[in-house]
Amino acid sequence: MSESVPKIADQNLQVSELLQNEEWYDLLPIEKKLIGWSLGIGVSLLVVFIVVFVFLFPAAHS
Repeated sequence: MSESVPKIADQNLQVSELLQNEEWYDLLPIEKKLIGWSLGIGVSLLVVFIVVFVFLFPAAHS
């Protein structure tokens, strides 16, 4: 009866093996595209906001 039930140490070993196997996987092409668009939009908006505030509020910078 006790032979059919796996030991806790065996279960922990199996869980750690599963976690190591699924720890890393490549990004999908759509994920890469979304990351690129997000970074591009973020940097573009940062530049736009800096330029707008420099020209609209020049007294705050001097």
